[in-house]
Amino acid sequence: MARISKKSTLPTGQERMKRRPPTDLSLRPHKIEFDPKQAYSAEQLAEIGAIALRTNQIEAHIDFIGSHILFSTTPFWLQIATDNALGLKAKLALLRECYERSTLLDDKAKNCIKDCFDEVLQCRNYRNAVIHHHIYDHSQGIGAYVDHAKESHQILVSLDALTTLYKIMCSLLDEVREVDMLFRLMTDAQRPGKWDEKAGVIKPFDDDYLKANIIPHHVERLMKLQRERKELHKLPHFPDADLIKSFNEREGGVGE
Repeated sequence: MARISKKSTLPTGQERMKRRPPTDLSLRPHKIEFDPKQAYSAEQLAEIGAIALRTNQIEAHIDFIGSHILFSTTPFWLQIATDNALGLKAKLALLRECYERSTLLDDKAKNCIKDCFDEVLQCRNYRNAVIHHHIYDHSQGIGAYVDHAKESHQILVSLDALTTLYKIMCSLLDEVREVDMLFRLMTDAQRPGKWDEKAGVIKPFDDDYLKANIIPHHVERLMKLQRERKELHKLPHFPDADLIKSFNEREGGVGE
């Protein structure tokens, strides 16, 4: 059975996109529409489908990045090559360990990759809630969702919330593609070089050249993409946020 574990987990009115359900009975809908096509507009249903497909694209690219570890001299290639049951969280943890040990990437590059991976996990959590939610208060665009830990949540499925999430995920996919380039360099999956006329071969750039010229270029591009993502319209608060705040004030305050 779904449960709410502690009072401190109740909503404060500050939440965006996802929250624990409030206990105030006055906030419950007077009617629940069970037919999705009656509850939601065609635009909402289209955004839900688009979010699901965009998540698939992001995760497929994460898998592709993971394949670069096969070129790595570290023991990580064995883990990712032999464990087909790795979920997204485990894959990202493995990739984190890989880039954190890199001698090619500086702290700025590592922090950018971490920012990207953190957002991938956050958006995946939102996607799961959106895709697996049940219709609750369709008039306000609030759905009900129970996670793998059997904890109850509410998720915003209003057109504004869904459209905003989709735009964030589109921007995030561009970031993942740039992170892909850093992993190619880091693992030697694709090391650029310069044509040697005399030898008639491409001579790969050494590590010092990569650190001074190639990697900073990709990091700057990644940072630009992340600034653009963070400047997008933020995920909305719940429509009854003010009522939640008032309720908490009457009750003496509830922490997050």
